[in-house]
Amino acid sequence: MKLVDIVRYPLKSGAAQHLRTTQLSSIGIEGDRRFMLAEPSGKFITARKDPQLLHLDLQVEDGTVSLFRDGELLGTFATSSHDRLNVEVWSRTISVMQITEASPLVSELVGREARLVFNDAGAKDIAEKRYPWGPILSDGYPLLLTNTASLAALDAASGGVFEMSRFRPNLVIDSDTPWQEDGWTQFRIGYTLFERKKPCERCVLTTRDPLTGEKSINQEPLKTLAKIHRGEDGAINFGQNIAVLEPGIISVGDTVELID
Repeated sequence: MKLVDIVRYPLKSGAAQHLRTTQLSSIGIEGDRRFMLAEPSGKFITARKDPQLLHLDLQVEDGTVSLFRDGELLGTFATSSHDRLNVEVWSRTISVMQITEASPLVSELVGREARLVFNDAGAKDIAEKRYPWGPILSDGYPLLLTNTASLAALDAASGGVFEMSRFRPNLVIDSDTPWQEDGWTQFRIGYTLFERKKPCERCVLTTRDPLTGEKSINQEPLKTLAKIHRGEDGAINFGQNIAVLEPGIISVGDTVELID
């Protein structure tokens, strides 16, 4: 088995950036989902309700954030000297920094009052529920891994051809055996040690075309997934949430080795 893709999403629910190599820490890929849109109340904004986010790319260089839509530069903002905002990511509350100057732009993009926030060095979990990897803005785990063979099995069962990007993975491995990732415990990619934590329950976001944001009229691929790959709890799953046990550098082409 080989690692065939490394992906990060600088803006939560935003456009993907494909990497050839990356440094991994306990919180995952450097720069992954460090930024997010939120309502003034702190409620997080995602492409589940606002699919236009799928077109937004965010780049950071020398303390400056540049926001793009389909390659067009929309605005550039500094990341220093801003007010803090408590945001909600599912059951967690996290103290983050907001980029006030970006508020008019992002509010226009989503059609209501919104804030561009980011996970700075002072970010912290302030609610009772905390994760061992800290105040990350992902849905709960540092990384998501998917398998090309599992996608091929889904395609065969549905009669369609779906892009892996619908499932927004961070790491994609190429293998000949579908769903084998469900039974993994610990594994290495290159010299970096990982642990599988739990299956990733899928939602309606998988029914949106990752390029256009349009929702499928037949509820695919979620409809077929519901028939062929549910967990013991009845959840519709695709991919595995994983954590980094021993940080390191990984590269496309690295071998995947199962430990147990």
